[in-house]
Amino acid sequence: MSMRLMFILMISLGLSGAVASTTLAESANDDSPTIKRAKLKFRLGGARIASQPPVTAEPVAVKIANPLNFPYVPLPRYKPGTPSYRPVKYPSTPQLIKANRRGEVSIVLANLRRERNQKTARELRPTLKSTWSSAQLTAAVKRCDLVLATTNIDAKRLDPIGGAGGCGIAAPLLVTSFGAVKVNPPAKLNCNLALATYKWLIDKAQPIARSKYKSPIVSMRQLSSFSCRSRRGSGTSRISEHSFGNALDVGSFTLANGRKISILKDWSTTGALFGIGKDANFLFDVHKAACASYATVLSPRYNKAHANHFHMDMGRSGRYKICK
Repeated sequence: MSMRLMFILMISLGLSGAVASTTLAESANDDSPTIKRAKLKFRLGGARIASQPPVTAEPVAVKIANPLNFPYVPLPRYKPGTPSYRPVKYPSTPQLIKANRRGEVSIVLANLRRERNQKTARELRPTLKSTWSSAQLTAAVKRCDLVLATTNIDAKRLDPIGGAGGCGIAAPLLVTSFGAVKVNPPAKLNCNLALATYKWLIDKAQPIARSKYKSPIVSMRQLSSFSCRSRRGSGTSRISEHSFGNALDVGSFTLANGRKISILKDWSTTGALFGIGKDANFLFDVHKAACASYATVLSPRYNKAHANHFHMDMGRSGRYKICK
């Protein structure tokens, strides 16, 4: 293409742009009602009128596509520096109660508040000289009411023990049975641990016993529940979870057919790993199932101090998991 032809095309495009801008300016300054209606119709979503009647003609009534009769309100222009709108996200309340298809309600154990701050409680010393505040006692009683109302735990309410500055339970329970499983002797626990033990026995241990022995568990022997002491019984070690009613030691189980399964006599790590011995496999499966409800579960496999029992506790609000 020659330079002369390109020059002619550029001049032509410039002239056409000028004419178009002049036409638009004239249209914008035109205050005829017909033009106003056409603009309104276009802004509200209607179709643009293809051809406008002459200005001298009578105004033509135009039906506006606005079934909700909304007035035309132009949106404000965006201003630089104005933050974009973001919807406010409100924290959702943790679900505490759930129901299954049969309408049975239960508590979500992980969402149930604790009696004390477990992170600071581990630094306490075994003493019964502290007290509970009225707010702590009221909250603890309400939690226990909820636990007892949604479970089949047979327990006696006790007076508050100790306080938040040392050993103690704000709303202690003396549990005599978890459903059909008798506790021998009765265990002194806080309500969170009572709920965890109930879920473990009823939802996990009982089905395992029925599957292996065709007979349910009718009693459980506990060796230690609440006890104001250090972990190793010495004043230099940290305070034990037993000091808060937050731990339970289980020594044996008795079935409805009279069979007794003792952790001291029947536990066998080798037998459980190789599938040798029904009792060893039962204890291994029950121990493993407990890890879903507790923060710490210790067996004879952990050390010699646990040769005759399972130690189970709720730990530091479930912050860590030990299952050995």
